[in-house]
Amino acid sequence: MHKAILFLLVLGLAGASRSARAVTILSGPSLTANTNAPLAALLQLTTDVPARITVSVSDGTNAWQRRFYNYGTTHAETLLGFKPASTNTITVTVYDRYRNQATAPQPLQFVASPLPTNFPTINLLQSQPDKMEPGYTLFNVIVHKSTYWYVTIVDSSGQVVWYDMAPSTADVRFLDNGDLFMPWKTNFIELNLLGQIVNSWLPPTSLPIDVHDGVPTGHGTILYLSDAIESVTNYPVNMTDPHALRTTATISYQKVVELSATNASLLHTWSPISVLDPERISYLISLVNGAWDSEHSNAIIEDPSDDSLIVSMRHQNAVVKIARSTGQLRWILGPPANWGPAWQPYLLQPVGSPFVWHYGQHSPIITPQGTLILFDDGNYRASPYDPGVADTNNYSRAVEYSINEQTMQVSQVWDYGRTNETDRLFVNREGNAEPEPKTGNVLIDFAAVSYVNGAPPNRTYPTSNMVRITEVTHDAVPQIVFDLAISAYAVNNPTNKDCSVYRCHRIPDLYGHPALPVADLTITCKNGLAGLEFSADDFRTYVVEASTNLADWEQLGTAVEDPQNPGDFSFQSTQGTGRYYRVLTQ
Repeated sequence: MHKAILFLLVLGLAGASRSARAVTILSGPSLTANTNAPLAALLQLTTDVPARITVSVSDGTNAWQRRFYNYGTTHAETLLGFKPASTNTITVTVYDRYRNQATAPQPLQFVASPLPTNFPTINLLQSQPDKMEPGYTLFNVIVHKSTYWYVTIVDSSGQVVWYDMAPSTADVRFLDNGDLFMPWKTNFIELNLLGQIVNSWLPPTSLPIDVHDGVPTGHGTILYLSDAIESVTNYPVNMTDPHALRTTATISYQKVVELSATNASLLHTWSPISVLDPERISYLISLVNGAWDSEHSNAIIEDPSDDSLIVSMRHQNAVVKIARSTGQLRWILGPPANWGPAWQPYLLQPVGSPFVWHYGQHSPIITPQGTLILFDDGNYRASPYDPGVADTNNYSRAVEYSINEQTMQVSQVWDYGRTNETDRLFVNREGNAEPEPKTGNVLIDFAAVSYVNGAPPNRTYPTSNMVRITEVTHDAVPQIVFDLAISAYAVNNPTNKDCSVYRCHRIPDLYGHPALPVADLTITCKNGLAGLEFSADDFRTYVVEASTNLADWEQLGTAVEDPQNPGDFSFQSTQGTGRYYRVLTQ
Protein backbone atom coordinates (compact mmCIF):
# COMPACT_ATOMS: atom_id res chain seq x y z
CA MET A 1 0.00 0.00 0.00
CA HIS A 2 1.36 3.41 -0.96
CA LYS A 3 1.68 6.20 1.54
CA ALA A 4 0.69 9.74 0.55
CA ILE A 5 2.64 12.60 2.09
CA LEU A 6 1.58 16.06 1.09
CA PHE A 7 3.44 19.26 0.29
CA LEU A 8 1.25 22.32 -0.20
CA LEU A 9 2.27 25.62 -1.75
CA VAL A 10 0.18 28.68 -2.69
CA LEU A 11 0.87 29.97 -6.17
CA GLY A 12 0.33 33.70 -6.57
CA LEU A 13 0.86 35.84 -9.61
CA ALA A 14 4.63 35.42 -9.44
CA GLY A 15 6.35 32.04 -9.25
CA ALA A 16 9.38 31.00 -7.27
CA SER A 17 12.69 31.62 -9.00
CA ARG A 18 16.12 30.08 -8.79
CA SER A 19 18.64 31.60 -6.42
CA ALA A 20 21.97 32.74 -7.83
CA ARG A 21 23.69 32.16 -4.50
CA ALA A 22 25.91 29.07 -4.52
CA VAL A 23 25.92 26.32 -1.89
CA THR A 24 29.23 25.84 -0.05
CA ILE A 25 30.75 22.79 1.67
CA LEU A 26 31.97 24.06 5.05
CA SER A 27 33.62 20.91 6.43
CA GLY A 28 34.41 17.49 5.06
CA PRO A 29 33.54 15.36 3.36
CA SER A 30 35.02 12.61 5.50
CA LEU A 31 34.48 8.86 5.41
CA THR A 32 34.53 6.53 8.42
CA ALA A 33 35.00 2.81 7.94
CA ASN A 34 32.72 0.52 9.90
CA THR A 35 33.71 -2.38 12.14
CA ASN A 36 30.38 -4.18 12.48
CA ALA A 37 29.51 -4.01 8.78
CA PRO A 38 32.86 -3.77 6.95
CA LEU A 39 31.35 -3.05 3.52
CA ALA A 40 29.49 0.03 4.80
CA ALA A 41 30.93 3.46 5.55
CA LEU A 42 29.64 6.69 7.09
CA LEU A 43 29.93 9.88 5.01
CA GLN A 44 29.88 13.18 6.91
CA LEU A 45 30.02 16.86 5.87
CA THR A 46 28.41 20.24 6.56
CA THR A 47 27.04 22.89 4.20
CA ASP A 48 26.17 26.56 4.68
CA VAL A 49 22.55 26.14 3.49
CA PRO A 50 20.21 23.14 3.50
CA ALA A 51 21.39 20.77 0.79
CA ARG A 52 21.17 17.20 -0.41
CA ILE A 53 24.02 14.90 -1.44
CA THR A 54 24.91 12.79 -4.44
CA VAL A 55 27.90 10.42 -4.39
CA SER A 56 29.60 8.92 -7.45
CA VAL A 57 31.66 5.79 -6.82
CA SER A 58 34.14 3.89 -8.99
CA ASP A 59 36.12 0.79 -8.03
CA GLY A 60 38.13 0.81 -11.26
CA THR A 61 35.77 -1.64 -12.94
CA ASN A 62 32.25 -0.60 -11.99
CA ALA A 63 30.76 2.84 -11.37
CA TRP A 64 27.55 3.78 -9.59
CA GLN A 65 25.73 6.72 -8.08
CA ARG A 66 23.64 7.19 -4.97
CA ARG A 67 21.42 10.22 -4.42
CA PHE A 68 20.15 11.27 -0.99
CA TYR A 69 17.10 13.53 -0.91
CA ASN A 70 16.94 14.67 2.70
CA TYR A 71 17.94 18.34 3.03
CA GLY A 72 20.05 19.68 5.89
CA THR A 73 23.26 21.48 6.77
CA THR A 74 24.76 18.63 8.81
CA HIS A 75 24.99 15.41 6.85
CA ALA A 76 25.67 11.81 7.95
CA GLU A 77 24.84 9.26 5.26
CA THR A 78 25.52 5.52 5.15
CA LEU A 79 27.22 4.43 1.94
CA LEU A 80 26.50 0.87 0.80
CA GLY A 81 27.32 -1.38 -2.11
CA PHE A 82 31.09 -1.77 -1.88
CA LYS A 83 32.62 -5.10 -2.91
CA PRO A 84 35.12 -7.00 -0.73
CA ALA A 85 38.81 -6.32 -1.41
CA SER A 86 38.04 -3.28 -3.58
CA THR A 87 39.50 0.25 -3.70
CA ASN A 88 36.80 2.85 -4.29
CA THR A 89 37.06 6.49 -5.38
CA ILE A 90 34.14 8.61 -4.16
CA THR A 91 33.15 12.03 -5.49
CA VAL A 92 30.70 14.06 -3.41
CA THR A 93 28.37 16.74 -4.84
CA VAL A 94 25.86 18.81 -2.89
CA TYR A 95 22.72 20.56 -4.20
CA ASP A 96 20.68 23.27 -2.52
CA ARG A 97 16.90 23.57 -2.90
CA TYR A 98 17.35 25.54 -6.13
CA ARG A 99 19.66 22.92 -7.66
CA ASN A 100 22.76 25.06 -7.28
CA GLN A 101 25.60 22.61 -6.79
CA ALA A 102 29.13 22.29 -5.43
CA THR A 103 31.53 19.35 -5.74
CA ALA A 104 34.16 18.53 -3.15
CA PRO A 105 37.56 19.27 -4.74
CA GLN A 106 39.23 16.11 -3.44
CA PRO A 107 37.65 12.67 -4.00
CA LEU A 108 37.57 10.28 -1.07
CA GLN A 109 38.97 6.77 -1.07
CA PHE A 110 37.47 3.72 0.62
CA VAL A 111 39.41 0.45 0.71
CA ALA A 112 37.10 -2.48 1.48
CA SER A 113 38.67 -5.43 3.27
CA PRO A 114 38.42 -9.02 1.98
CA LEU A 115 35.79 -11.36 3.38
CA PRO A 116 36.73 -13.11 6.64
CA THR A 117 38.61 -16.38 6.21
CA ASN A 118 35.76 -18.29 7.89
CA PHE A 119 33.13 -16.86 5.52
CA PRO A 120 31.21 -19.59 3.63
CA THR A 121 31.98 -20.10 -0.04
CA ILE A 122 29.47 -18.58 -2.48
CA ASN A 123 29.46 -19.90 -6.05
CA LEU A 124 27.29 -18.41 -8.78
CA LEU A 125 25.89 -21.20 -10.95
CA GLN A 126 23.61 -19.10 -13.12
CA SER A 127 22.43 -15.50 -13.45
CA GLN A 128 20.23 -13.78 -16.03
CA PRO A 129 19.75 -10.27 -14.59
CA ASP A 130 17.38 -9.20 -17.38
CA LYS A 131 14.97 -11.97 -16.32
CA MET A 132 15.51 -11.74 -12.57
CA GLU A 133 13.51 -9.79 -10.02
CA PRO A 134 15.45 -6.52 -9.62
CA GLY A 135 17.37 -5.96 -6.43
CA TYR A 136 19.57 -7.88 -4.02
CA THR A 137 19.27 -11.16 -2.11
CA LEU A 138 19.28 -11.06 1.69
CA PHE A 139 19.91 -14.10 3.90
CA ASN A 140 21.46 -15.26 7.17
CA VAL A 141 23.98 -18.03 6.50
CA ILE A 142 24.52 -20.30 9.50
CA VAL A 143 27.72 -22.29 9.93
CA HIS A 144 26.72 -25.10 12.25
CA LYS A 145 28.75 -26.36 15.19
CA SER A 146 30.12 -22.83 15.46
CA THR A 147 29.39 -19.59 17.26
CA TYR A 148 29.18 -17.32 14.23
CA TRP A 149 26.65 -16.61 11.50
CA TYR A 150 26.61 -13.95 8.80
CA VAL A 151 23.71 -11.78 7.69
CA THR A 152 24.59 -11.35 4.01
CA ILE A 153 23.41 -9.39 0.98
CA VAL A 154 24.53 -10.36 -2.54
CA ASP A 155 23.90 -8.75 -5.91
CA SER A 156 22.66 -10.41 -9.11
CA SER A 157 26.15 -11.73 -9.82
CA GLY A 158 26.32 -13.42 -6.42
CA GLN A 159 28.93 -11.00 -5.10
CA VAL A 160 28.71 -10.00 -1.47
CA VAL A 161 27.89 -6.28 -1.10
CA TRP A 162 27.12 -6.24 2.63
CA TYR A 163 27.56 -8.52 5.63
CA ASP A 164 27.55 -8.43 9.38
CA MET A 165 28.21 -10.99 12.08
CA ALA A 166 24.66 -12.08 12.89
CA PRO A 167 23.37 -11.80 16.46
CA SER A 168 21.28 -14.97 16.06
CA THR A 169 20.44 -17.80 13.66
CA ALA A 170 16.94 -16.43 13.03
CA ASP A 171 15.39 -15.11 9.84
CA VAL A 172 16.19 -11.51 8.96
CA ARG A 173 13.68 -9.15 7.34
CA PHE A 174 14.26 -5.90 5.45
CA LEU A 175 12.14 -3.00 6.72
CA ASP A 176 10.77 -0.14 4.62
CA ASN A 177 13.20 2.27 6.28
CA GLY A 178 16.20 0.20 5.16
CA ASP A 179 16.92 -1.41 8.54
CA LEU A 180 16.86 -5.12 9.39
CA PHE A 181 14.52 -6.88 11.83
CA MET A 182 15.19 -10.20 13.54
CA PRO A 183 14.56 -12.18 16.72
CA TRP A 184 17.58 -12.24 19.03
CA LYS A 185 17.82 -14.36 22.18
CA THR A 186 15.28 -12.76 24.52
CA ASN A 187 14.11 -9.85 22.37
CA PHE A 188 13.54 -8.54 18.86
CA ILE A 189 15.99 -6.07 17.38
CA GLU A 190 16.14 -3.52 14.59
CA LEU A 191 19.61 -3.27 13.10
CA ASN A 192 20.76 -0.54 10.72
CA LEU A 193 23.21 -1.29 7.91
CA LEU A 194 26.06 0.11 9.96
CA GLY A 195 25.46 -2.94 12.14
CA GLN A 196 24.08 -0.87 15.03
CA ILE A 197 21.05 -1.86 17.09
CA VAL A 198 18.66 1.10 16.83
CA ASN A 199 15.56 -0.41 18.44
CA SER A 200 14.56 -3.44 20.49
CA TRP A 201 11.40 -5.03 21.86
CA LEU A 202 11.36 -7.21 24.97
CA PRO A 203 8.39 -9.59 25.19
CA PRO A 204 6.86 -10.76 28.48
CA THR A 205 9.05 -13.25 30.33
CA SER A 206 6.14 -15.70 30.38
CA LEU A 207 6.02 -15.68 26.57
CA PRO A 208 9.62 -16.25 25.43
CA ILE A 209 10.58 -15.99 21.77
CA ASP A 210 10.75 -19.06 19.57
CA VAL A 211 13.14 -17.76 16.90
CA HIS A 212 11.40 -19.60 14.07
CA ASP A 213 9.44 -16.45 13.25
CA GLY A 214 9.00 -12.81 14.17
CA VAL A 215 6.78 -10.71 11.91
CA PRO A 216 6.51 -6.89 11.97
CA THR A 217 3.00 -6.24 10.64
CA GLY A 218 1.71 -3.32 8.63
CA HIS A 219 -0.49 -2.14 11.49
CA GLY A 220 2.12 -1.47 14.15
CA THR A 221 2.46 -4.87 15.83
CA ILE A 222 4.85 -7.82 16.02
CA LEU A 223 3.61 -11.39 15.63
CA TYR A 224 5.75 -14.24 16.91
CA LEU A 225 5.73 -17.81 18.21
CA SER A 226 6.30 -18.80 21.84
CA ASP A 227 7.04 -22.29 23.18
CA ALA A 228 4.72 -23.91 25.71
CA ILE A 229 4.09 -27.38 27.09
CA GLU A 230 1.01 -29.41 27.93
CA SER A 231 0.27 -32.81 29.42
CA VAL A 232 -1.82 -35.19 27.30
CA THR A 233 -3.13 -38.69 27.84
CA ASN A 234 -3.13 -41.64 25.46
CA TYR A 235 0.08 -40.55 23.74
CA PRO A 236 2.22 -43.21 22.00
CA VAL A 237 5.80 -43.74 23.14
CA ASN A 238 6.85 -44.55 19.57
CA MET A 239 5.83 -42.82 16.30
CA THR A 240 6.57 -45.77 14.02
CA ASP A 241 4.90 -48.66 15.82
CA PRO A 242 1.09 -48.87 15.50
CA HIS A 243 1.03 -51.09 18.58
CA ALA A 244 3.19 -48.80 20.72
CA LEU A 245 2.32 -48.32 24.37
CA ARG A 246 0.22 -45.23 25.06
CA THR A 247 0.68 -43.18 28.20
CA THR A 248 0.39 -39.70 29.72
CA ALA A 249 3.09 -37.53 28.17
CA THR A 250 4.32 -33.94 27.94
CA ILE A 251 4.15 -32.32 24.53
CA SER A 252 5.59 -29.00 23.39
CA TYR A 253 3.71 -26.62 21.11
CA GLN A 254 3.75 -22.93 20.14
CA LYS A 255 1.44 -20.12 21.06
CA VAL A 256 0.95 -17.20 18.68
CA VAL A 257 1.65 -13.85 20.34
CA GLU A 258 1.09 -10.26 19.23
CA LEU A 259 2.96 -7.30 20.74
CA SER A 260 2.68 -3.58 20.20
CA ALA A 261 5.58 -2.32 18.08
CA THR A 262 5.32 0.97 19.97
CA ASN A 263 6.05 -0.24 23.50
CA ALA A 264 6.18 -4.08 23.31
CA SER A 265 3.00 -4.38 25.38
CA LEU A 266 1.11 -7.64 25.06
CA LEU A 267 -1.93 -7.38 22.79
CA HIS A 268 -3.11 -10.92 22.04
CA THR A 269 -2.26 -14.59 22.42
CA TRP A 270 -3.69 -17.58 20.61
CA SER A 271 -3.18 -21.31 21.26
CA PRO A 272 -3.95 -23.19 18.03
CA ILE A 273 -3.44 -26.49 19.86
CA SER A 274 -6.72 -25.81 21.69
CA VAL A 275 -8.65 -26.31 18.44
CA LEU A 276 -6.50 -29.16 17.11
CA ASP A 277 -5.80 -32.75 18.15
CA PRO A 278 -2.92 -32.76 20.67
CA GLU A 279 -2.59 -36.54 20.29
CA ARG A 280 -2.06 -36.56 16.53
CA ILE A 281 1.36 -37.87 15.51
CA SER A 282 3.71 -37.81 12.52
CA TYR A 283 7.10 -39.29 11.69
CA LEU A 284 8.74 -35.92 12.44
CA ILE A 285 7.76 -35.85 16.13
CA SER A 286 10.68 -36.54 18.46
CA LEU A 287 11.46 -36.34 22.16
CA VAL A 288 13.30 -33.11 23.06
CA ASN A 289 14.25 -32.28 26.65
CA GLY A 290 11.61 -34.65 28.01
CA ALA A 291 8.75 -33.35 25.85
CA TRP A 292 7.42 -34.60 22.53
CA ASP A 293 7.96 -31.85 19.91
CA SER A 294 4.42 -32.14 18.63
CA GLU A 295 3.79 -29.07 16.47
CA HIS A 296 7.13 -27.37 15.79
CA SER A 297 5.37 -24.32 14.36
CA ASN A 298 7.75 -22.35 12.16
CA ALA A 299 5.76 -19.52 10.57
CA ILE A 300 2.88 -17.18 11.24
CA ILE A 301 1.25 -14.84 8.70
CA GLU A 302 -1.89 -12.75 8.51
CA ASP A 303 -4.68 -13.10 5.96
CA PRO A 304 -6.15 -9.59 5.76
CA SER A 305 -8.96 -10.74 3.48
CA ASP A 306 -10.89 -12.16 6.45
CA ASP A 307 -8.86 -11.02 9.50
CA SER A 308 -7.35 -14.41 10.21
CA LEU A 309 -4.00 -16.02 11.01
CA ILE A 310 -2.22 -18.82 9.15
CA VAL A 311 0.25 -21.01 11.05
CA SER A 312 2.67 -23.57 9.64
CA MET A 313 3.08 -26.62 11.90
CA ARG A 314 6.00 -28.62 10.54
CA HIS A 315 5.61 -31.69 12.74
CA GLN A 316 1.92 -31.94 11.93
CA ASN A 317 2.62 -31.62 8.18
CA ALA A 318 -0.15 -29.03 8.35
CA VAL A 319 -0.86 -25.38 7.66
CA VAL A 320 -3.88 -24.19 9.62
CA LYS A 321 -6.02 -21.09 9.53
CA ILE A 322 -7.66 -19.62 12.63
CA ALA A 323 -9.89 -16.60 13.14
CA ARG A 324 -8.03 -13.68 14.70
CA SER A 325 -10.98 -12.56 16.80
CA THR A 326 -11.97 -15.93 18.28
CA GLY A 327 -9.10 -18.34 17.60
CA GLN A 328 -11.57 -20.73 15.98
CA LEU A 329 -10.33 -23.15 13.34
CA ARG A 330 -11.14 -22.29 9.72
CA TRP A 331 -9.30 -25.01 7.77
CA ILE A 332 -6.45 -27.52 7.80
CA LEU A 333 -4.18 -27.84 4.76
CA GLY A 334 -2.21 -31.08 4.83
CA PRO A 335 -2.36 -34.87 4.51
CA PRO A 336 -5.64 -36.17 6.00
CA ALA A 337 -4.16 -39.23 7.76
CA ASN A 338 -4.67 -39.56 11.54
CA TRP A 339 -7.11 -36.67 11.99
CA GLY A 340 -10.05 -37.76 14.12
CA PRO A 341 -13.77 -37.30 13.31
CA ALA A 342 -13.97 -33.86 14.98
CA TRP A 343 -11.48 -32.43 12.47
CA GLN A 344 -12.82 -33.97 9.27
CA PRO A 345 -15.02 -30.93 8.42
CA TYR A 346 -11.92 -28.68 8.49
CA LEU A 347 -9.72 -30.76 6.19
CA LEU A 348 -9.29 -29.25 2.73
CA GLN A 349 -10.10 -31.81 0.04
CA PRO A 350 -7.66 -32.06 -2.91
CA VAL A 351 -9.02 -31.65 -6.43
CA GLY A 352 -7.37 -31.68 -9.84
CA SER A 353 -4.17 -33.20 -11.10
CA PRO A 354 -1.30 -33.17 -10.46
CA PHE A 355 -1.68 -32.86 -6.71
CA VAL A 356 0.95 -33.80 -4.10
CA TRP A 357 0.70 -33.08 -0.38
CA HIS A 358 3.44 -31.21 1.46
CA TYR A 359 5.40 -32.66 4.40
CA GLY A 360 7.58 -30.82 6.94
CA GLN A 361 6.72 -27.51 5.24
CA HIS A 362 7.96 -23.99 5.94
CA SER A 363 7.03 -20.35 5.33
CA PRO A 364 3.56 -20.08 3.76
CA ILE A 365 2.99 -16.81 1.88
CA ILE A 366 -0.21 -15.42 0.38
CA THR A 367 0.47 -14.35 -3.21
CA PRO A 368 -1.05 -11.25 -4.89
CA GLN A 369 -3.42 -13.67 -6.65
CA GLY A 370 -4.69 -14.99 -3.31
CA THR A 371 -3.04 -18.39 -3.61
CA LEU A 372 -0.76 -19.88 -0.94
CA ILE A 373 2.86 -20.70 -1.74
CA LEU A 374 5.19 -22.55 0.63
CA PHE A 375 8.39 -24.57 0.81
CA ASP A 376 7.72 -28.30 0.94
CA ASP A 377 10.72 -30.02 2.54
CA GLY A 378 9.07 -33.39 1.92
CA ASN A 379 10.35 -35.30 4.96
CA TYR A 380 9.27 -38.98 4.60
CA ARG A 381 6.37 -38.02 2.29
CA ALA A 382 4.19 -40.29 4.39
CA SER A 383 2.14 -40.34 7.59
CA PRO A 384 2.11 -43.07 10.24
CA TYR A 385 1.97 -45.90 9.54
CA ASP A 386 2.60 -45.91 5.81
CA PRO A 387 6.17 -46.54 4.60
CA GLY A 388 8.22 -43.38 4.18
CA VAL A 389 10.34 -42.29 1.23
CA ALA A 390 14.10 -42.60 1.74
CA ASP A 391 16.00 -39.30 1.69
CA THR A 392 18.10 -40.47 -1.26
CA ASN A 393 14.93 -40.94 -3.33
CA ASN A 394 13.15 -37.85 -2.05
CA TYR A 395 12.89 -34.24 -3.26
CA SER A 396 12.02 -30.81 -1.89
CA ARG A 397 10.08 -28.16 -3.78
CA ALA A 398 8.24 -24.89 -3.86
CA VAL A 399 4.51 -25.50 -4.20
CA GLU A 400 1.53 -23.21 -4.75
CA TYR A 401 -2.03 -24.11 -3.75
CA SER A 402 -5.37 -22.49 -4.51
CA ILE A 403 -7.89 -22.79 -1.68
CA ASN A 404 -11.64 -22.48 -2.12
CA GLU A 405 -13.01 -21.88 1.37
CA GLN A 406 -16.62 -22.12 0.21
CA THR A 407 -16.21 -25.66 -1.09
CA MET A 408 -13.33 -26.55 1.29
CA GLN A 409 -11.26 -27.73 -1.67
CA VAL A 410 -7.63 -27.20 -2.57
CA SER A 411 -5.86 -27.55 -5.91
CA GLN A 412 -2.19 -27.46 -6.80
CA VAL A 413 -1.50 -24.49 -9.07
CA TRP A 414 2.27 -24.72 -9.58
CA ASP A 415 5.40 -26.32 -8.22
CA TYR A 416 9.12 -26.45 -8.80
CA GLY A 417 11.47 -29.19 -7.61
CA ARG A 418 9.26 -32.21 -8.18
CA THR A 419 9.75 -32.15 -11.96
CA ASN A 420 11.39 -29.81 -14.47
CA GLU A 421 14.40 -29.31 -12.20
CA THR A 422 18.07 -29.37 -13.25
CA ASP A 423 19.00 -31.08 -9.98
CA ARG A 424 16.77 -33.09 -7.68
CA LEU A 425 17.43 -31.50 -4.31
CA PHE A 426 16.36 -32.86 -0.95
CA VAL A 427 16.34 -30.48 2.00
CA ASN A 428 15.83 -32.04 5.42
CA ARG A 429 15.00 -28.79 7.24
CA GLU A 430 14.24 -25.05 6.85
CA GLY A 431 13.64 -23.22 3.54
CA ASN A 432 11.20 -20.80 1.93
CA ALA A 433 9.66 -19.88 -1.41
CA GLU A 434 8.98 -16.19 -2.05
CA PRO A 435 6.86 -14.84 -4.95
CA GLU A 436 8.34 -11.67 -6.43
CA PRO A 437 6.16 -8.61 -7.11
CA LYS A 438 7.51 -7.30 -10.45
CA THR A 439 8.42 -10.39 -12.46
CA GLY A 440 6.18 -12.98 -10.81
CA ASN A 441 9.28 -15.17 -10.39
CA VAL A 442 9.72 -17.34 -7.31
CA LEU A 443 12.87 -17.12 -5.18
CA ILE A 444 13.47 -20.47 -3.49
CA ASP A 445 15.74 -21.23 -0.56
CA PHE A 446 16.84 -24.87 -0.66
CA ALA A 447 18.07 -24.22 2.83
CA ALA A 448 19.96 -27.32 3.92
CA VAL A 449 20.60 -29.60 0.96
CA SER A 450 21.58 -33.08 2.09
CA TYR A 451 21.19 -34.86 -1.27
CA VAL A 452 21.58 -33.80 -4.91
CA ASN A 453 20.17 -36.39 -7.30
CA GLY A 454 20.34 -38.93 -4.50
CA ALA A 455 23.99 -38.31 -3.55
CA PRO A 456 25.55 -36.09 -0.86
CA PRO A 457 26.52 -32.67 -2.28
CA ASN A 458 30.11 -33.27 -1.18
CA ARG A 459 31.45 -36.82 -0.94
CA THR A 460 34.37 -35.78 1.28
CA TYR A 461 31.92 -34.46 3.89
CA PRO A 462 28.80 -36.55 3.17
CA THR A 463 26.90 -35.50 6.30
CA SER A 464 27.40 -31.75 5.76
CA ASN A 465 24.57 -29.76 4.19
CA MET A 466 24.98 -26.91 1.75
CA VAL A 467 22.55 -24.29 0.35
CA ARG A 468 21.05 -23.58 -3.06
CA ILE A 469 19.24 -20.27 -3.57
CA THR A 470 17.38 -20.50 -6.87
CA GLU A 471 15.10 -18.06 -8.69
CA VAL A 472 12.77 -19.53 -11.30
CA THR A 473 10.08 -18.19 -13.57
CA HIS A 474 6.46 -18.85 -12.65
CA ASP A 475 5.80 -20.86 -15.81
CA ALA A 476 4.33 -24.32 -16.36
CA VAL A 477 7.90 -25.33 -17.15
CA PRO A 478 9.90 -23.01 -14.85
CA GLN A 479 13.21 -21.65 -16.08
CA ILE A 480 16.14 -20.97 -13.74
CA VAL A 481 17.26 -17.32 -13.90
CA PHE A 482 19.47 -17.26 -10.78
CA ASP A 483 21.20 -20.08 -8.95
CA LEU A 484 23.61 -19.71 -6.04
CA ALA A 485 25.45 -22.44 -4.14
CA ILE A 486 26.66 -21.74 -0.59
CA SER A 487 28.86 -24.16 1.33
CA ALA A 488 31.22 -24.34 4.28
CA TYR A 489 33.43 -27.17 3.04
CA ALA A 490 36.41 -24.82 2.78
CA VAL A 491 36.00 -23.39 6.29
CA ASN A 492 39.28 -23.96 8.12
CA ASN A 493 37.87 -26.12 10.89
CA PRO A 494 37.27 -29.87 10.60
CA THR A 495 33.94 -29.73 12.48
CA ASN A 496 32.44 -26.69 10.70
CA LYS A 497 31.50 -28.02 7.27
CA ASP A 498 27.71 -27.84 7.58
CA CYS A 499 25.80 -24.67 6.68
CA SER A 500 22.22 -23.60 6.02
CA VAL A 501 20.12 -20.52 5.26
CA TYR A 502 16.80 -20.50 7.12
CA ARG A 503 15.13 -18.14 4.63
CA CYS A 504 16.14 -15.79 1.83
CA HIS A 505 14.51 -12.62 0.52
CA ARG A 506 14.84 -10.41 -2.55
CA ILE A 507 15.05 -6.75 -1.49
CA PRO A 508 14.57 -3.96 -4.06
CA ASP A 509 17.61 -1.93 -2.97
CA LEU A 510 20.28 -1.66 -0.30
CA TYR A 511 18.52 1.44 0.95
CA GLY A 512 15.02 1.94 2.27
CA HIS A 513 12.67 4.14 0.30
CA PRO A 514 10.08 5.52 2.73
CA ALA A 515 7.51 7.98 1.44
CA LEU A 516 8.86 11.44 2.22
CA PRO A 517 7.51 14.93 1.52
CA VAL A 518 8.96 16.83 -1.41
CA ALA A 519 11.38 19.36 0.09
CA ASP A 520 12.46 21.57 -2.83
CA LEU A 521 9.31 22.24 -4.85
CA THR A 522 9.54 25.35 -7.01
CA ILE A 523 6.79 26.74 -9.20
CA THR A 524 7.21 29.13 -12.07
CA CYS A 525 4.58 30.84 -14.16
CA LYS A 526 4.98 31.14 -17.93
CA ASN A 527 2.27 32.32 -20.27
CA GLY A 528 -0.15 32.13 -17.34
CA LEU A 529 0.52 28.42 -16.73
CA ALA A 530 2.22 26.82 -13.75
CA GLY A 531 5.37 24.69 -14.09
CA LEU A 532 6.51 22.56 -11.13
CA GLU A 533 10.02 21.26 -10.47
CA PHE A 534 11.39 19.21 -7.58
CA SER A 535 13.94 16.56 -6.65
CA ALA A 536 12.80 13.28 -5.07
CA ASP A 537 13.46 9.57 -4.74
CA ASP A 538 13.16 7.99 -8.19
CA PHE A 539 11.99 4.70 -6.64
CA ARG A 540 8.61 6.36 -6.21
CA THR A 541 6.05 8.20 -8.34
CA TYR A 542 4.61 11.64 -7.69
CA VAL A 543 1.07 12.80 -8.41
CA VAL A 544 0.30 16.52 -8.80
CA GLU A 545 -3.04 17.93 -7.66
CA ALA A 546 -4.51 21.45 -7.65
CA SER A 547 -7.19 23.22 -5.61
CA THR A 548 -8.74 26.65 -5.28
CA ASN A 549 -9.93 26.18 -1.68
CA LEU A 550 -7.66 23.58 -0.03
CA ALA A 551 -10.68 21.30 0.31
CA ASP A 552 -11.49 20.07 -3.18
CA TRP A 553 -8.50 18.64 -5.03
CA GLU A 554 -8.24 17.77 -8.71
CA GLN A 555 -5.64 15.28 -9.87
CA LEU A 556 -3.72 16.75 -12.78
CA GLY A 557 -1.26 13.99 -13.59
CA THR A 558 2.07 12.40 -12.71
CA ALA A 559 5.37 14.27 -12.58
CA VAL A 560 7.93 13.28 -15.25
CA GLU A 561 11.51 12.36 -14.39
CA ASP A 562 14.34 13.94 -16.36
CA PRO A 563 16.05 11.01 -18.17
CA GLN A 564 19.37 12.88 -18.10
CA ASN A 565 19.15 13.72 -14.41
CA PRO A 566 17.57 10.89 -12.39
CA GLY A 567 15.67 12.17 -9.38
CA ASP A 568 14.77 15.51 -10.99
CA PHE A 569 11.04 15.78 -11.70
CA SER A 570 8.88 18.33 -13.48
CA PHE A 571 5.23 18.86 -14.30
CA GLN A 572 3.65 21.36 -16.67
CA SER A 573 0.16 22.34 -15.57
CA THR A 574 -2.60 23.42 -17.94
CA GLN A 575 -3.95 25.53 -15.11
CA GLY A 576 -2.69 28.91 -14.04
CA THR A 577 -2.38 31.23 -11.09
CA GLY A 578 -4.55 31.56 -8.03
CA ARG A 579 -4.41 27.88 -7.18
CA TYR A 580 -2.82 25.69 -4.57
CA TYR A 581 -0.67 22.82 -5.79
CA ARG A 582 0.43 19.73 -3.93
CA VAL A 583 2.60 16.72 -4.70
CA LEU A 584 1.57 13.31 -3.37
CA THR A 585 4.38 10.83 -2.84
CA GLN A 586 3.21 7.35 -3.81
